[in-house]
Amino acid sequence: MRLATIAFLIGILFCQTLNRLPETEWTHLVFIFPLIIIILVGILPRYRLILFLILGFIWTLWRVDMILAQKFPQSIEKQDITISGMIINLPESNHYRWRFDFAPKPMEIWLNPGIIRLSWYGKPPQALRPGQHWQLTVRLKPARGLLNPGGFDYSKYLFINRIMAIGHVRPKGNSRLLSEASPFNIDNLRYRLAEEIEKVLDNKASTSMIIALAVGDKHGITPEQIDILQKTGTIHLMAISGLHIGFIAWLAFWIGSFFYKNQAALLLFPAPRFAALFSLTAAFSYALLAGFSLPTQRAFIMVAVVVFGIVFARRTAISVILALALFLVLLWDPLAVLSAGLWLSFGAVAVIFYALNGRREPQQSSLSKWGLGTLKTQWAVTLGLFPILLAIFGYIPLSSPLANFIAIPWVSFVVVPLTLLGTALILVFPTLASILLNIAADTLDALWVSMDYLATFEWNLWQQHIPPTWTVVTALIGIAILLLPRGFPARWLGIIWIIPIFFILPTHPNRGEVWFTLLDVGQGLAAVVRTQNYVLVYDTGPKFRSGFNTGKAVVVPFLRAKGIQEIDKLVISHGDNDHSGGADSVLEQLTVNQVLTSTPKRFQNSLLCQAGQYWRWDEVDFEILHPSHPTEFIKKNNHSCVLKITTQGASLLLPGDIETAVEYQIIRKYPKALKADILIAPHHGSGTSSNQAFIDTVQPKIALFSTGYKHRFGHPKKYIVERYRRRNIKLWNTAEVGAISFRLSKNGISEPSLARETMRRYWHK
Repeated sequence: MRLATIAFLIGILFCQTLNRLPETEWTHLVFIFPLIIIILVGILPRYRLILFLILGFIWTLWRVDMILAQKFPQSIEKQDITISGMIINLPESNHYRWRFDFAPKPMEIWLNPGIIRLSWYGKPPQALRPGQHWQLTVRLKPARGLLNPGGFDYSKYLFINRIMAIGHVRPKGNSRLLSEASPFNIDNLRYRLAEEIEKVLDNKASTSMIIALAVGDKHGITPEQIDILQKTGTIHLMAISGLHIGFIAWLAFWIGSFFYKNQAALLLFPAPRFAALFSLTAAFSYALLAGFSLPTQRAFIMVAVVVFGIVFARRTAISVILALALFLVLLWDPLAVLSAGLWLSFGAVAVIFYALNGRREPQQSSLSKWGLGTLKTQWAVTLGLFPILLAIFGYIPLSSPLANFIAIPWVSFVVVPLTLLGTALILVFPTLASILLNIAADTLDALWVSMDYLATFEWNLWQQHIPPTWTVVTALIGIAILLLPRGFPARWLGIIWIIPIFFILPTHPNRGEVWFTLLDVGQGLAAVVRTQNYVLVYDTGPKFRSGFNTGKAVVVPFLRAKGIQEIDKLVISHGDNDHSGGADSVLEQLTVNQVLTSTPKRFQNSLLCQAGQYWRWDEVDFEILHPSHPTEFIKKNNHSCVLKITTQGASLLLPGDIETAVEYQIIRKYPKALKADILIAPHHGSGTSSNQAFIDTVQPKIALFSTGYKHRFGHPKKYIVERYRRRNIKLWNTAEVGAISFRLSKNGISEPSLARETMRRYWHK
């Protein structure tokens, strides 16, 4: 079973590496192949591992093809259409918008729409609730996201959650409520419980975390709270995870066993079996209360495997139970391998069993044994999971063992039981429920003092580049050696296997070279310029009212993935949000030695960028060409810092958002010095820039546009694009190809590296 599960997993992983899926003409018959393979396993047992590997690949291919069959019809993109359907999951709202998932009914133009994610700006006719049926006038576009090296793949997230389109409700459309939610709708019950908990706790600091523990709704957890949870490695405690479901199952098993075995008349049915079924029921109820999300599905399946082993009185090795649970999880949802949660949850359990199972311990008191066991468990999990954490997130919270040693028993044995009991009683005994929930919140607030304290230490986070895959594998082998039983010879050799994950550094430019990346930040601009020893960031992209900003989500992850923790010069071309919105996050999370900007009042200790400023890094020249007089122009766009970068064999011009007036001005001032091989199109290719004289003076071989996918501004304008094409200039747009990278050296310009080609997977549109 164990090897077969590994083979099945490898088959699934191979499918997830595909850039494109096989031709779809035959995939509608692919469901027949699993039956054939199962028959072949019985006939040819010696080939069962190969057959299970093939089964994993084909099973995934079939499931993926079913999802992709919900393909978004291009004919309705950016068109107002009327749909009807039901709100699913839990909506989230703030002072300016609602966001919710919607399951529309089949339409003539879209027979299988799946799930769409909608935003409703302003105030709907009435509060949105799960289970309500609405008729809505919406404008949709395919589900997609930004794509950058080291960044979060939002397209993958949407695909895993079966969201095929995103859009917004039109303010003047024909939108109306068709029917209220059924009282038996589980999401509606979760929503009601969350509302009641919020009323009872009256905006306590931990209210959002209590709601997350009660019904799995994490929308209210603030960015500051998430930051502390991440820095202490305790973020798993604020979700209904395998830890909590496993604890509830254990508690229910103990309660069921205790009460049942004292009922002599009922002993005809063995107490362990009754307790096991009772614990399974409790675990299922808790998972259902969390919306039966993918993490809770995995946890419930693991509990179910253990319970059925007890019910049928089968003594089975723990490794077999774990393998069977993994096999069933993958059979239920092969896309689970795309989420970090699968690797962290199963990895943690596997490490615990590997490190502690079957080890002889000296005789000790129960309290000492529990404390020592907890410490060993924390040590094993921290050591065992750090390569996975580095590969996924690029950091390790060093305070995690201590934080979890404090927080796990505190949350599991106190906060979670009080929260669940209070939630269960809140609709029938509100006074008692209020007491319990307030105690849970106060207890969590007390815990938060220590978490906040641990998160403040400067040494707390180990951050580095994203390691190569092969170093992650060798590190896991090294950890397996280190965790061998005491007395095993030469365990220290495990350290040698671990070393590469820290010391195999990313490549960097040679002297005289520039590595340039125009990041995909939607409608905005952010670029990174690297020489051998220096890093310059030009603009940081936008920040949105929702709290999302590309400085934190794109620029910082890209730099950290390359092992960069320090920016030598941050140039903010001008004050518009689409260029400067992410700057605060960059300044908070990375060391920035100097800020150069046309709006120095916005940034402390910054310098005003002015024409004539010049510096030289690693035989590469940098020069500011504009502005000469920052107050000369009324529009912010025309204050943009215009930066030219020159190597021995190529040059690059970053003009920000300058418009025609400034273009003519710098043409007159720099009739020859303006020439550049790569031009970032001014103002995203708007109609107020890129005049013919400017293009002819710069004479670029390549022009790059940084725009949002089918953004309402319509950049770049078609006639502007045509203006470049008439001069045989090569064009790329981040909205179409993702992040764009070039290497400039004495030999000229390399071929571009386009994120939507190099990082492409079958779920990318």
